[in-house]
Amino acid sequence: MKSYIYIIIIGLIVFSAGFVAYEKSHTQKSINVVSMTADEMSASLANGTIAGFISWEPYPAKAVNEGYGRYLVNSKDMWENHPSCVLAISEDLRDEDMIRALVWAEIKGARFINNPSNREKVLKYGQEFSGLNRNEVSSAINNTLYIEYPDVSQVKKAIDIQAKAGTFKNTIESLGYNDTDEFLSGLFIDKYYNEVNKKLKENPDWTPPPVNGSLRFGYIEGNIHYLSMYIAQKEGYFEKAGLTPGKNVQFIAYRSGRAITDALKHREVDVATLGSTVLLRYKINDNGRIRIVNGVNTGGTSLVVRADSNISSIDDMDGLKIATPGFGTCQDTLMRKMFEGFEIKPV
Repeated sequence: MKSYIYIIIIGLIVFSAGFVAYEKSHTQKSINVVSMTADEMSASLANGTIAGFISWEPYPAKAVNEGYGRYLVNSKDMWENHPSCVLAISEDLRDEDMIRALVWAEIKGARFINNPSNREKVLKYGQEFSGLNRNEVSSAINNTLYIEYPDVSQVKKAIDIQAKAGTFKNTIESLGYNDTDEFLSGLFIDKYYNEVNKKLKENPDWTPPPVNGSLRFGYIEGNIHYLSMYIAQKEGYFEKAGLTPGKNVQFIAYRSGRAITDALKHREVDVATLGSTVLLRYKINDNGRIRIVNGVNTGGTSLVVRADSNISSIDDMDGLKIATPGFGTCQDTLMRKMFEGFEIKPV
């Protein structure tokens, strides 16, 4: 009888252990996410307050170069042609010659970067723009793809990700559109890019006629994604198109994409380079009066973890804390793609 009881007890122990193991194996992984500025992310990773951060270049390159960070995932490897920064104009800007001039200058800047013979000059400009050293700038540029027009099909995926996250107060249909395709066709205007690209194919030295008028141009300070804009200034492309920096075009630095959408809303800027996801939020939530006329980059965002950690994959980050620039940003979208299947816990 005692032997029989022992067998039952052992059986119950084995069953319980198996049930616990089964439950543990089916427990959903989670990631704790806090919002920080790029500078705060760097400081927090350095002192161990967070296990990692997702930010635009050159902050990941800086963390790696200074020894406290290590690249885990680069966005260009994780999501091909993912949405990132674009050239956006206010709907109040209706001078088509002015818009073509802006698109031309941005394209010329991107092509300058992508020409291998300009590498040394590009690194020099990158150091001037970001204030970082050659190694940091080189890593940041290598992780960034400078493009001319965005892949709009990938923007649809970003909308789905952010809609599931609850980013949007309104639905696309409530704004009067039949579907996402109609919404995007009204937001992304490829007319000017197509015209400029055709002219440049016919004659690589083509320059648009000089424009009249003035512009206020917003951008995020130090963000290496906007290097083509800076190079367009340094190489005289804006000036060739009739836009002389400091005279009839003013470049205004902001700390975040949200600050730029506020500036657009209050008509403090006429044109800006910023993240497409932030613009989607502005357009859908606030009926933002903007159009996107050119691409700037894809890639250029990375998940960086502590250099001395044992983290070797996304799965190793279960239960840890990371930082992003904030809810509804491009980096937030990329984070949700990276951690697909995880429970995202804001802290």
